[in-house]
Amino acid sequence: MARATNTDYFHSMRFFVSSSPSNGGYDPLPVAQAGFSTCSTPEASIDAVEYKEGHMVYTRKFPGTPTMADITLARGVALKDTLFYDWMFKVIEGGDQYRTDLVITHFHRDALPGYQGLNNPNATAINVAQTPPSNRQYIVQEAFPLRCKIAGDLDATSADVSVAEMDVCYEHFYVQEKAK
Repeated sequence: MARATNTDYFHSMRFFVSSSPSNGGYDPLPVAQAGFSTCSTPEASIDAVEYKEGHMVYTRKFPGTPTMADITLARGVALKDTLFYDWMFKVIEGGDQYRTDLVITHFHRDALPGYQGLNNPNATAINVAQTPPSNRQYIVQEAFPLRCKIAGDLDATSADVSVAEMDVCYEHFYVQEKAK
């Protein structure tokens, strides 16, 4: 039995990251970057603030100031690819615009090219076209890098791919559901 589309889950390995500079901002990722091995999703939290009025025995809790957790981007180091380094030094040296909006696009299986339907051997491209594929976007606003590790630690005994990492902070984010 096929699952209903609204309860079919997103998988964590189908994503890409791009930049969308607002107000003429910096564009550190000029084209969609599908080569990221990991990308943490935006996270918001609110601390509870306790308040006690003079005659009350117990304190009351109220929502405090919201905070946004940093995003970590990681990808393999490639020859002649210095996007992380360039963006970090844009912030360090100041002057020019260095803030940007990042768009993390998270694909659903229906949005993948050539998808023929779930648990339905008779599904055709016509059936897929009748239900438009969707994806989710996390728009991270006013982002800039905090930490940049330009390559993995050097180890002569390792056969692993060298991975560059960058922590990015931001001011606000929102989630947008899109239909293709």
